Amino acid sequence: MSRIKDALEKAKQMRGGSAPFVLLDDGDKDTDEASLQLTQTRVIQYAPEEAKKHNIVTLDLHNHELIDRYKLLKTQILTKTQTHGDRTLLITSCLDGEGKTFNALNLAVTFAKEIDQTVLLVDVNLKNPAIVRAFGITAEQGLTDYLVHDKPIPELLIRPGIEKLAILPAGNFMPNSTELLGSVKMQLLISEMKNRYKDRYIFFDAPSILTCVDTLVLSKYVDKILLVVESGKVSPQKVIEGVNLIGEHKILGTILNKGKPV
Repeated sequence: MSRIKDALEKAKQMRGGSAPFVLLDDGDKDTDEASLQLTQTRVIQYAPEEAKKHNIVTLDLHNHELIDRYKLLKTQILTKTQTHGDRTLLITSCLDGEGKTFNALNLAVTFAKEIDQTVLLVDVNLKNPAIVRAFGITAEQGLTDYLVHDKPIPELLIRPGIEKLAILPAGNFMPNSTELLGSVKMQLLISEMKNRYKDRYIFFDAPSILTCVDTLVLSKYVDKILLVVESGKVSPQKVIEGVNLIGEHKILGTILNKGKPV
């Protein structure tokens, strides 16, 4: 863990600024209208066995330890975002397999249980989507159908049977994903997602920053970024490289995955 902290501190010094890093352990309409919008979204009930298989641990009411850790993470995020209205959060990692989707799923569920918040979870990994699969849901259409075919967003949203949580699937595989995600249309969509409801947090599950340029393109449009770092897997040099690509000012904090609590 100390190697990761040292890498983040080194990245801060290299950029010559103050670090916003926090080590996180493992809308113009009112709330009633937001709830009505979610109610009208089509419901496809999630499959508990698939959710368990894909480690959506915050759905397991008996897993008190991990649920409490995500509640702590939620509190830290709320504290650092509410003052400035930062509600569009992109979740990424330096390399593949560090747990970014795992954290996106569990953060979304945890925030959806918050009394004062609704949540939209968007799968922007257009080449390897994983969100609906983790819930055991089949979705033939998604974000790409909006970007390419002008399919209305309300027709693409899914409620997985979890109150106050909606999902926008990725849609079909797109080889030109970078161009689509970097389009003005995508930029305007993110702005609309944020400004339509004041009580909504939007989480974007994105590819890893060092393996896919899509995330770098999207990082310009969202408020803040959560960087997932797997303990013992990613080198300090890779962390520094990822931080420098994103820009320190964009990083809300880091989530140390598979590490021992401090």
